[in-house]
Amino acid sequence: MKILYIITRANEIGGAQTHLRDMTSALVNDDHHVELIVGEQGALVDELSAMNVKVHVIPELVREISPYKDIKSALIIRKIIKEFSPDVIALHSSKAGIVGRLASLFLNVPVVFTVHGWSFANGVNNNKRRFYILIERLFSKITDEIITVSAQDKKLAIEHNVASDSQQTVIHNGVPLKNHAPHVYRNNAVVKLISVARFSEQKDHESLLKALSLLETKNWTLTLVGKGPRLDEMKQLSRDLGISEKIIFTGERLDVDFLLADSDIFLLISNWEGFPISILEAMREGLPVLASDVGGVSESVIDGQTGYLVPRADVNAIKNGLNNLINDSSLRAKFGKSGNDFFQENFSFNAMYKKTVELYRKAIKQKQIK
Repeated sequence: MKILYIITRANEIGGAQTHLRDMTSALVNDDHHVELIVGEQGALVDELSAMNVKVHVIPELVREISPYKDIKSALIIRKIIKEFSPDVIALHSSKAGIVGRLASLFLNVPVVFTVHGWSFANGVNNNKRRFYILIERLFSKITDEIITVSAQDKKLAIEHNVASDSQQTVIHNGVPLKNHAPHVYRNNAVVKLISVARFSEQKDHESLLKALSLLETKNWTLTLVGKGPRLDEMKQLSRDLGISEKIIFTGERLDVDFLLADSDIFLLISNWEGFPISILEAMREGLPVLASDVGGVSESVIDGQTGYLVPRADVNAIKNGLNNLINDSSLRAKFGKSGNDFFQENFSFNAMYKKTVELYRKAIKQKQIK
């Protein structure tokens, strides 16, 4: 197969970028021909270029709505589609999904849109939600297949009349297994907390920091991995709360596996999510997880068995969960072991890859029939 991937961001390795990188690596190993269109230079471009994958960087493909840039990027993408002549176009992220579908109009190439959390997810500003629902309703009509990475996302699209049940296929994210055994019985003298999340409106670092400031125990440190527009604001908040000396802001890191392996508890406090790959990576390392019960998070974290689920922006619930995990090493080991078992049974990369490739082939076959 010839697959053309389109995504907006490349300078931050989030869930969508990780998914695309791993899919591309496996596709190339299976002798498929892959090319990538992206809106910027960055780590994703470097990693795919190292696989000898051709990457088209289009600066006009931006995350923000910009009619001039959006139309221009769609015209450039359309030209690339005609030159590459892919068997399937696979779109990732909301903006790339819109521009990519515009570019592919009337070209008779099947389009598969992977939703890494809808732009109108619960927790998004209401005015934005209404706008995005209207946009996605319109563009779903020119989409051959929609992959939702959680059952919750599929349900949300049906509830808002964005896409039908038959148009959507749930394929949970998966990550490659590791050769080494997970460190499920770690017991650091000072409990090491870690969160891997972009400092943006989607993530709720504010509630996490406030909860930490309320803890009576000081037997912890927190590593915050990521960058984004709210980074400086969160650094200042940590100083205002008097906990800055216990927090390490690392910026973006490409050795997240190493950092997870050296940690005791994984945290993901969010306003909305799709189906976070970062949680799967933590479960792969045998870490107990404390996460906001938003989007499809409850499909990977089993409350009270592999970690704790807390309501959105509930500072007291975060504090209570942290208190239990920090003060009880046996509970951390129990949750970590259960989480790793659940991950290996349900979220392997190979299962996700096989289902995704099968869906690509289905889309191609159906387009040929039409």
